[in-house]
Amino acid sequence: MNAIIVRRNPSRALSVLEPQSFLEDLDRFAMDVWNSWSPVVYHHREAIPMDMYETKDDLIIKAELPGFKKEDVDIKLEGDSLMLKAVSKQEEVPEDSTSYLCERCFGEYSRSLTLPVPVESDKVSATFENGLLELRLPKTEEAKPKHIKVQIK
Repeated sequence: MNAIIVRRNPSRALSVLEPQSFLEDLDRFAMDVWNSWSPVVYHHREAIPMDMYETKDDLIIKAELPGFKKEDVDIKLEGDSLMLKAVSKQEEVPEDSTSYLCERCFGEYSRSLTLPVPVESDKVSATFENGLLELRLPKTEEAKPKHIKVQIK
C-alpha cells in the first residue's frame, strides 16, 4: 500500500470567498463583539457557604457572611427546614467619579436546608462575629444517642 501525502493550503479555502464580502463579514463580527462587551461582573456568592456537624447534644451550623452586619441576616426555622437569608445593598458612588473595578456582589443571598435530626427550636442560639454566623441547635431527647446496656443471661 502506498501512502499519499497531500499538501494543504488553508488560504485556498478563502479564495472562494469574495474579498470584499469577507472583509464586511469580519467587520460586522468585530462590531457585534465590541457592542456586546460589558465589564466583567463576578457572581461568586451564589449560595452561602456553610459547614454543618453534629455533637452529642447539638447540631452546629457555621455560615460565612463576610461584609454583612447582623441586622442584614434573617434566620427562619420551620420544622426540619432552616432558611438563612442575607441582604447587602450597593453603596452609593458619586456621579462625578470614574469606576475602574466593580467586583463586589450585592443583593439577596439565601440558603435553605433540611436538618438531619430533630431540634428544639425554642432553644436555638445564634452568634455573629467577623462575618461568621454560628447556629447551635440543641437536639431533641429522641435525637440524642442513647446507650443501651446489654445484659448477659
